[in-house]
Amino acid sequence: MRAINRRRTPSDSTSIPLGSAYVLFLAAASGAAAAGTLAVTHVAGYRHVVGAVARFDGVWLPVCLAAQVVAYFGYVLAVRAVARVDGGPRLSFALTTRTVVAGFGVYAATHSSGGFTVDYWALRRSGLARREAMARVLGLGALEYAVLAPAALVSALVLLFSGGDGHVQEAMTLPWLLVVPGFLAAAWLTSPSRADRLRNPERNGRGREAVAHLVAGAATLRAMATKPLEYRAGLAGVALYWLGDIACLWAALQLFSAHVAVPALIVAYATGYVITRRSLPLGGAGLVEVLMTFALVWVGVPIAPAALGVIVYRVFNFWLPILPALAVLPTVKELRREFAEAERAAD
Repeated sequence: MRAINRRRTPSDSTSIPLGSAYVLFLAAASGAAAAGTLAVTHVAGYRHVVGAVARFDGVWLPVCLAAQVVAYFGYVLAVRAVARVDGGPRLSFALTTRTVVAGFGVYAATHSSGGFTVDYWALRRSGLARREAMARVLGLGALEYAVLAPAALVSALVLLFSGGDGHVQEAMTLPWLLVVPGFLAAAWLTSPSRADRLRNPERNGRGREAVAHLVAGAATLRAMATKPLEYRAGLAGVALYWLGDIACLWAALQLFSAHVAVPALIVAYATGYVITRRSLPLGGAGLVEVLMTFALVWVGVPIAPAALGVIVYRVFNFWLPILPALAVLPTVKELRREFAEAERAAD
């Protein structure tokens, strides 16, 4: 997905038929998720896991579902808002919804870059040039963490000053203090004069190109932050996405009577997901099950209900979106075809 010169782009990796790739994805993701689940349940002890299962309260299942619906609705709002930054295209609600469903559910179709490739396809299809589409995709990723990271920072400060009830390890809270210098560095890099220079390097090269893309993405976020009223739907959409996803995890823990304070839950969630977002191959299957479970343990949740809660959460967060994704496979095929044509025309 390079924006300069003819290197490897998503269209170069579309030789595998979509249906076959989807089957391969399901097999690989299922194996990875099963391995991760078996690993954490083994550490928890099967006797403790069985005991936690006995406390199952199904009343929280509809809450998990409702929370995920809220999350995906919020993400649709965010994608539409990012697309129209600096006079960009106004994507229809229907197309954006199909794109989001595909991005979260059709990982096989999106290859190594995960769901963000589908976002890139849709933006290129709308008429944006490579650089502009890339900037918006990276800006979307930056927007996600621009909302989650401050929430995690505030939660970490609450836990630090309250002592975390003696259950939260400082290794879970102290790293989030780095959010402050991180935001300061991003603000410095994206100042108008500096960002224009870095986004358009005088010489080509992979390193300079990568920096140019990252700065362009951060500049997209800055453009939204400096006009919060104009882009309020995007900011609210990402907030809804995180709120819904975290609420789904909270409800999944309630299924097994695993109680956790909200600040501790936010820190555990953010820590467990910080390197396992949907940009990874297989949507982080296997990794999330392990890292999220131990993140919850490190804030005081017993490992058996934590493991079971994460398993249920992943059913709603990861596996359930695969079902509607099957319905949008024709849309993904169309996006792939039109994207390939746009790339050929650009070259």
